[in-house]
Amino acid sequence: MIRPVTVLRTRITPPRMGARLIERPRLTRLLDESLNYRLTLIQAGAGFGKTTALAALAGLPPPLIWYQLMDEDRDPLVFLLHLCHAARLALPDLSDLPLSLLESWDGTSSPLPSTQILDEWLNSLAAVLRAPVRLVLDDVHLVAPAAEIVHLIDRLIGLAPDDLHILLAGRGPLDLPGLPRWTARGLVFTIDRSALAFTGDEIAALFARAYGYELTSDEADRLLEATEGWAIALQLVWQSLRGGAFASVEDVLSNQATTLDSLFHILATEIFAGQPADVQAFLRATSVLRVITAEACDALYTARPNAAALFEGDALHTAAPSAAMLAYLRRIDLFLVDLGDGTLRYHHIFHSFLEQLTDPAARRANHLLAAAHFRQQNDFGEAIYHLQKAGQSGLSTADIAATAALLESYGAQLLASGRLDTLAAHLAAIPPEVLQDHPALLFYLGELARLRSRFQEALGWYQQAETAWRQRGQPEGVGRALRGQARVYLDTVNPSQAESLLEQSIRLSEGVDSHEMRARLYELLAENKLNLGHIEEAESLRRQADALRSAAPSDSQLLYRVLLRTGRLDEACRRLEERAAAEQLSPVLTPRAHRETHLLLSLVYALQGRGEAAYASAREGGRRGVDMGSPFVTAVGHLREGHALALLPDPRRFELAREQYEKAIAISRELAVPRLIVEASWGLCRAYGYGGDLARALPAATEGIDIATAAGDEWIASLVRVSLGAGLTMAGRYEAALEWLSRALQGFQECSDTFGVCATRLWLAVVRWQQGRLDLLPQLLPAALAACEDNGYDYLLTRPTFVGPPDERVFVPLLVLARERGWRAEYAGRLLASLGLGQTTHHPGYRVRVVTLGSFAAYKGETAIAANSWRRAKARQLFQLLLTYRHTALDRDQILEHLWPGMEPAAAGRNFKVTLNTLYQVLEPQREPGAESAFVYREGTSYCLRSGADLWLDAEQFTALIAQARAAQSAPAPPRPRAAAAPLPPAMPLLEEAVALYKGDYLPEAIYETWAAAERERLAVMFLSAADRLTELYLEAGRYEQGVELAQRTLAADNCWERAYRHLMVAYHRLGNRGQIGRVYQRCVQTLRDELDVAPTDETTALFAELTH
Repeated sequence: MIRPVTVLRTRITPPRMGARLIERPRLTRLLDESLNYRLTLIQAGAGFGKTTALAALAGLPPPLIWYQLMDEDRDPLVFLLHLCHAARLALPDLSDLPLSLLESWDGTSSPLPSTQILDEWLNSLAAVLRAPVRLVLDDVHLVAPAAEIVHLIDRLIGLAPDDLHILLAGRGPLDLPGLPRWTARGLVFTIDRSALAFTGDEIAALFARAYGYELTSDEADRLLEATEGWAIALQLVWQSLRGGAFASVEDVLSNQATTLDSLFHILATEIFAGQPADVQAFLRATSVLRVITAEACDALYTARPNAAALFEGDALHTAAPSAAMLAYLRRIDLFLVDLGDGTLRYHHIFHSFLEQLTDPAARRANHLLAAAHFRQQNDFGEAIYHLQKAGQSGLSTADIAATAALLESYGAQLLASGRLDTLAAHLAAIPPEVLQDHPALLFYLGELARLRSRFQEALGWYQQAETAWRQRGQPEGVGRALRGQARVYLDTVNPSQAESLLEQSIRLSEGVDSHEMRARLYELLAENKLNLGHIEEAESLRRQADALRSAAPSDSQLLYRVLLRTGRLDEACRRLEERAAAEQLSPVLTPRAHRETHLLLSLVYALQGRGEAAYASAREGGRRGVDMGSPFVTAVGHLREGHALALLPDPRRFELAREQYEKAIAISRELAVPRLIVEASWGLCRAYGYGGDLARALPAATEGIDIATAAGDEWIASLVRVSLGAGLTMAGRYEAALEWLSRALQGFQECSDTFGVCATRLWLAVVRWQQGRLDLLPQLLPAALAACEDNGYDYLLTRPTFVGPPDERVFVPLLVLARERGWRAEYAGRLLASLGLGQTTHHPGYRVRVVTLGSFAAYKGETAIAANSWRRAKARQLFQLLLTYRHTALDRDQILEHLWPGMEPAAAGRNFKVTLNTLYQVLEPQREPGAESAFVYREGTSYCLRSGADLWLDAEQFTALIAQARAAQSAPAPPRPRAAAAPLPPAMPLLEEAVALYKGDYLPEAIYETWAAAERERLAVMFLSAADRLTELYLEAGRYEQGVELAQRTLAADNCWERAYRHLMVAYHRLGNRGQIGRVYQRCVQTLRDELDVAPTDETTALFAELTH
């Protein structure tokens, strides 16, 4: 007979979520991925919250079969019995489980047919499963020693029905024979302790919601660093805080030995004390290591000679390697963290525990042993770390000197890798009197200050280093210090100060056998020449630098800046994008002032009119400034973000841009770097000037130009001038604009900037066109168009750019004229076609935009036509009439009949003539009398809107969107993968845009005009049909609240639209709001009776009955 086995319900029921737990959506989403895999492995050491995370699935679909394993489950009978009962508890409809086979088995007669029983269990599930089910086997590591149980689990996974998803949770992997095969087939998903660990945000939420203790962001970060998100450690920290003995998280963490007694007790009793003596000795000896390798462990565990002698360079004693010991520790998952590069470390809390087991003298000796080992391995970082840790118990003068000497070599590596905080911490530990004996360390302090935008402090350290190197007669060192000082002036774009320092450094480098050093010097001098606007000298020096290098050219940003400042924007963009992609894989870890790749790229994008891309790059570059603690980079980020914002289609764009420029100016003043103000002044000049505030634009421009001129930077000064000239042009102050633009043109020509020259010539052409001086355009426009076509500057003429107008239509009359005169006619035609103006023959320099749905408004470019600008109501009505009959020509008599019905024909004709002239003046105030209109076409006595006129009408756009939506609805749906989520119907966004455009009836101010009635009715019906279809799509997509909102809007437009009532009832039903269903139906009945004297259709009545019964 069967041995008495008690099935413990608590082992087949998920544990309840405790009061001190929180939901972790991130982890839940990860666990939801298990439904896409046959097997999910959840592997982590004790206390990482595996069981808690899995138990949270119990309250969520799909059904969960839970089985908590114990040591006794190594018995196949116990295992299979619990497995059967767990399945039946989770799936009450499950039948034909092999319980009778288990219960009839006589253990004395034959072995348990465990494989047969498992197969019966699998068949039972396969017969009923029609939807996903999860099976959790928790603490599966407890049965790992039982080969038969491992075999059963392997068979269960291999033969499981498709809808059964198995999750194995434990402290280490099971040796499942089928695991490699399933992994190769993509059937295995792994969640390790890094995924289980709490993030900083989750730590903050845990303490706030579960523990009632609000953490600061710094405290959450500190806890994350100290505990690595280990759930049990976080709980113990809270318990220590709750006890009241400690006032803060920092107090707890700084007293781990005292406050984590419970944790240490667990570790000592369950882990450490249970290890063999040799393992304990190994753990004590290696506890000082923060980076664990077998070689380092050998140096500490097997070597015990005098530490001081070792540090002086004696050979380390070699014994048996520690690799086997580390393999054992990893196999039992004894809190070793794999760093992914062949090295390991102990978990922080376990590390602290081990260190407490070792007396201070032994720790100091071990740190010195470690320092000797790492120095021999040329791992200066670890060597310095261990020396300084040993120094906490007191270091000799010789030890301090040795640390400084190591840091001289290691400091360059730290700088190159961007580990500025590490370098700063090491330097802070060196006494001032020792620093004076090591000028390289003074130089590093200068580098740190410069990279953190503390430029005056940097100059002081460089000058101290220069003095120390001069006293030692080391010209190469003096040259380094001079280059450091020059870099301060290069970073702050102060070329006049940098010039003499660089020339001194070049003289000192004579005779020094270092091609790389001299190449870098030439690059620095080239950059300075570039800042002075001496492009040819800069290029020549850069080529000399490249020629000195035997390897590939430098990756400095000089080339990109040369390309930018000489107008080769497309090449600059391409190279910078490539550079940005490369830096994503291999980040540059030190700040580069104004040379940051993303910040240079943002400026290029802004000049190309790519506002969104410019904004994204500016944000990325600005974040680097914050992350690296470089206020200068942060300030440049604000500048570039301001340029990008000024290009975005936001009504407040100039205001938002000015806010960014003011932030940059504030940082500039804090850093005492006036050079930053130049670009801010450029941006402010543009923002004020383009916004019509010339009174503020002029002083901003003057300040920027004065600073730039003093620094010798003609290029940036010319950019300021062209922006001020553009603002004056848009304000109609043409003579002043000519003065500023002519000076800008001269500056760009001096700097060899083809882009700047081209943009300035275009603005000068606009001024001459506005002045009517077409005779001067041959000197400007053909050359500008040739430069645009030859250099790929199409964007200057087809979209707003940072040196162009806010409305690219400003240049359209020039393109029309160029096509007519044969000045790059084919190119001009292509550009017009790209703007949708290929048929345009007359253009005023702006698009007219008209709103007719829900109200009437008209705009010339971005400027609204004020109500009093029409002067005559009939001029406004004439325009509305032409808009209504926009596809038809109206005879003069028809117009008279519509606008002046019943009036004597001669009087009506006179009124019409005056009204038409008024309309011309409103739409085209600059139009010469008798000239053709860009918007109204006349042929004989017929009038209509000109074909190809640059006119946008909301009603026309509304109609086009609905036509596109209908076409999208009728198009066949593309095939999609079986597992992929259904995409949104392609008609939905089109209908949403159309419905959003329809603000109300067409021309409501002409409600009583018969000529508008048919168009009004047509558009209203189109809206009702579109809204009805969109509501259906919302309901099909489960977007019920949006469906309710739109159905209500439909009824506001037509309260007898019966389908909208049905949509509302369906939506409220799916939202579970039965009360609203009845109210909607009663409203429908009452409205139809009152308005139409009819009852709801049978379809509506039947739907109501179905939803309420």
